[in-house]
Amino acid sequence: MDSRPATSNRPPSPGMRSFTAATQRSGFPSSRLGGRPDTRAGAVPGTGVQISIPDRPITQHGLVAPKTTVSRSSQRQVQDKTYFIALLRTKMTELTNEIGRLQRENDALAQEQSGYATYEKKAEVLAAELKELQGQMADHNLLLDKLNTDADMEDVREEYNELKGQNDQEARSVELLFEQRQDRERQLKQLEEEIEEERNMADNLIAAMKPELRQRYAEQKDANQLLLIQLDKLQQKLNTLQSQRNSLEEDISLSQIKQEAVKLYERLRELGEKKAVLQEEQRLRGTPAQERERLLIQVKEDNAELAGIERQTSEARERLTAVQEELSQLDQELEDQHGERRAKYRELKKREETMDAFLETFADTRQAEVDRQEKLQGDIVEHLEIVSRNLPHFSNLPSQDEMALLRDDLAFKEGEMEKSKMTLSTLGQEQKKLAVDLQKIEQLESKVQLELDSLRLKMKKMEDEMVVFSDLDQLKNSAEHRKQQLLAEKEALQASKEPSRKAVEELQARYDDARAKLNENEVYTRVANLERRWQHQEQNNFAAREFIDTKLAEHNYQLVKKDVQALLDVYNSFLQESLVKAPQSYG
Repeated sequence: MDSRPATSNRPPSPGMRSFTAATQRSGFPSSRLGGRPDTRAGAVPGTGVQISIPDRPITQHGLVAPKTTVSRSSQRQVQDKTYFIALLRTKMTELTNEIGRLQRENDALAQEQSGYATYEKKAEVLAAELKELQGQMADHNLLLDKLNTDADMEDVREEYNELKGQNDQEARSVELLFEQRQDRERQLKQLEEEIEEERNMADNLIAAMKPELRQRYAEQKDANQLLLIQLDKLQQKLNTLQSQRNSLEEDISLSQIKQEAVKLYERLRELGEKKAVLQEEQRLRGTPAQERERLLIQVKEDNAELAGIERQTSEARERLTAVQEELSQLDQELEDQHGERRAKYRELKKREETMDAFLETFADTRQAEVDRQEKLQGDIVEHLEIVSRNLPHFSNLPSQDEMALLRDDLAFKEGEMEKSKMTLSTLGQEQKKLAVDLQKIEQLESKVQLELDSLRLKMKKMEDEMVVFSDLDQLKNSAEHRKQQLLAEKEALQASKEPSRKAVEELQARYDDARAKLNENEVYTRVANLERRWQHQEQNNFAAREFIDTKLAEHNYQLVKKDVQALLDVYNSFLQESLVKAPQSYG
């Protein structure tokens, strides 16, 4: 076999397949065999070693690839660019098909949804039409019943007119309620706007405060918020307990046996309390000397308590005075801080009020001024006539010296009159001050008298108790008699306790069964839900009414306006009278 020529130099036989076909059948690419040396080439170029491969299987058709146990896959062996492009196109086609399918399903669902909405609207319209037709059918059936019962047509018309009048009246009442609701909504909107303005003003005032005052305000606001939350929780708890109590009272009121059982339980509780009180008194009761000592100690404790109360009262007054001083100091600080701003605000407010008052009373003031001018013109003419008549008497007037003396005398008398007025006002103020002091003394005297009366009553009660406690035999006999009565009553109650308990248990079981059946009833459940909703709405309405009433009371300025208008009228009339009297006094 070594003398055999190389495969590459051997002439191909007629029955031999080409190398390309052999390599394609074997699964090896032709590129791998094109660069390898001949099978029997002998020496490798560049080396002097003779290499022989006798174990390589060689047939007349060339090399045979070794068979492996792994089966060939259906994928391409060469995963080049074309392969991946084809794979991507396949995936893109699948995704496009899936997106189209989902889009078709979405369109179908949207069309179905729109059709459902259309069907729902049609169903509502048909339901309303059906309801109207049912009402007409009920009316026709009622009319047929009346005709079948030989009812008079006049009676039918009269009933129809009556029902029509009732419907018209109810429609008018509904319209009136709707208008009232609109008015309330407008009022509520106006109140909300006013509240917002007040809130903005308050925010501006808070922003202008000092940091210390702002911090105190924030703390007080947080505390107020917490208190409001606690109040709301307690109110809800109170409402819940009240509703539970009402429901329990209703349940008890429906059963006479439950009422009797409640009365018996109340009586048992009262008797138990009385028994505990008597046992405590029996335990604390001692000899007359001990009772007398106890009463003396109690009197001393009461006196010490009175002294402590007086001391606490004086301390409270001192603290109140200190707090009032602190409040006045804070008010002064606030006044100093916002003095200029408030002064400007008051000035603008005063000018606005003056302008409003002037515009409101302009017509009356103008007419009054015209009347006053006419009257003054008449007075001037009258005084001119008087002066013309008195001209001949000027010769009898006093001289300048006499006039000066008269003026001095008049000034002296006016000064004396002013002093007398001042003295009178001083005496009046002193009298008011003394009256206030007298009132305080009378109040203090009445308070002391009340305390003395209470102490006398306590002493009298203690003396009566000492007299009672001195007779121990009588106390023991009465206590023993009372004990026997209570024991007999206890035995009677214990004898009636077991039947009452059984009756109560039986009634409770019946009540539970009835309540369970009632809870399973759909109508009762709906009625209970509606009642709870109604109570909730009533509470909301009550809170809204209270809020509206409070805000209306806070912003009701009509009374103040009326008072100011009345005072302005009185002042204007007084000015008119003074202007009328001035020329007369001059004349």
